[in-house]
Amino acid sequence: MTASPAPAMNPLPDPAPKRRRSWFWPGFLAGFLLLSLLSCGGLAMAMGIDTLDLAELQAGQAAWTPPAVTPTPVPAVQADSTPGMATGGTFQIGDRVRNVTTSRVNIRQVPGYLGKPEGDILAQAMPGDEVEILGGRAVADGLVWWRVRYVTGDGRVIDGWMAEATASGVQILAP
Repeated sequence: MTASPAPAMNPLPDPAPKRRRSWFWPGFLAGFLLLSLLSCGGLAMAMGIDTLDLAELQAGQAAWTPPAVTPTPVPAVQADSTPGMATGGTFQIGDRVRNVTTSRVNIRQVPGYLGKPEGDILAQAMPGDEVEILGGRAVADGLVWWRVRYVTGDGRVIDGWMAEATASGVQILAP
């Protein structure tokens, strides 16, 4: 009798089907943490823990206070205002000049524009409005300022300071 060939054997068993990963435990943990956080926060608010202040936390020790603010002195404005004489700049006292920009220009109580309160602006000259040079050529905040007299549309007379040009070099005042 002849031997019949042995049936071919599969060396590896069939892999088991993959199970889908369950999100139950991560979701359960996230929900538990959120519920715990809300419960503890509500309990803290109900007990009045949110009304603590720094002095209570430091057990009666003095709390830190910031040092007092000391204002820095503003340097004096250097102005030439001798009547009838050239002021060493583009204009002379008595000249009538115009706002040659396409925007309103502030007329200020004192020369300079950096760190000024709103009350420093006395009026605004409209485009084309004329002002009279009263004196000046003061340098403040890197700009040349002129003491001017401006008559508003309603007849008020405003004496103040206008810059000759902007910080970027755009001419403001011209004959």
